[in-house]
Amino acid sequence: MAAVEVPALGTMLVKRYELTSEIGRGGCAVVFEAHDHRLGRIVAVKLPLGFTGDPVKTGRFQRESRVISSIHHPNVCAVLDNGETSRGTPFIVMERLFGESLRSVLGRRTMLGVNDTISIGLQLLSALDSVHAVGIIHRDIKPDNVVLVGRGGCDPIVKLVDFGLCRRSGREAAMTGPEATMTADGAIVGTPEYMAPEQVLGTKPDVRLDVYAAGVVLYECLSGERTFFAKSVREILSGVMNKRLRPLRDIRRDVPRSLDKLVARAMARDPKSRFRSAAEMQDALCQVKDELAAYARAAHRQAMMSSGEWEPPTAKLRSFQRPSPGPIRVSASAPTPRLPIPSLPPLRHSH
Repeated sequence: MAAVEVPALGTMLVKRYELTSEIGRGGCAVVFEAHDHRLGRIVAVKLPLGFTGDPVKTGRFQRESRVISSIHHPNVCAVLDNGETSRGTPFIVMERLFGESLRSVLGRRTMLGVNDTISIGLQLLSALDSVHAVGIIHRDIKPDNVVLVGRGGCDPIVKLVDFGLCRRSGREAAMTGPEATMTADGAIVGTPEYMAPEQVLGTKPDVRLDVYAAGVVLYECLSGERTFFAKSVREILSGVMNKRLRPLRDIRRDVPRSLDKLVARAMARDPKSRFRSAAEMQDALCQVKDELAAYARAAHRQAMMSSGEWEPPTAKLRSFQRPSPGPIRVSASAPTPRLPIPSLPPLRHSH
């Protein structure tokens, strides 16, 4: 088994995709920007880092592309194609995202506003709902895998990426063999800070594992703190299992109590105490958003009333009384007006 040789820039894959620049590199894969010569567009090409010639690892990588291609959702990075290089290395072709990871944004801003966090959370949960609907658990929800794509004046659109650690859920999780999981058997998978307690223990996972990680992401956006962060993986996992996080309202007072409770419920150590699904958590987050909108409208109304520039839109219109003309009275002694009769010229007879 030989190490995978990363293609050089300018390499043409399957006589179609020309690698033009490197976008990013992780422990398992490298992503290139490429030019699709057939359709004349810019795409992203993902290739594994590791070893070639291993049919199990190759199969897992190829299944990742099939998993993502089965999800059609605006908040999930779309898979456009897949294939193998001339050396037999599998690759995935995805939409090119011109945006910034949530991790990078948090690195610049430390924490996000409440409304920005809610917008990101609603889109992330919508993506997770679509992922869970096809029987997949992502298992690696974290700011690094949430990309924010700007839309010129609108809220950024969230794109969920990197399904390399995903696993089938429910009935499909009972399958044996490499189809049951995209990761190595017996390994603890995920990023320690965002792993649910049951993920640490290696018990049978379900969608509430992703719900937990989504709660951690929201907590980090609102608090500006890396949850359970420590110098070693052992300390991080110990914190996940035993550490109690500070309530969000102890960190910043502008976080509504309802949002504080929502995040705490999503991050409950007991899966039974969490939201049962991403959709249920999304509904609860929508209620928080509506609550904040109503409060903002009330505050604006109060400010306008104080300045004397506002009238209640439901107030009754001021009554406007048109003067009554009164009854029409005709006097019997009053002379009847006569119209003047114009004098006509005398008639002339023609002979």
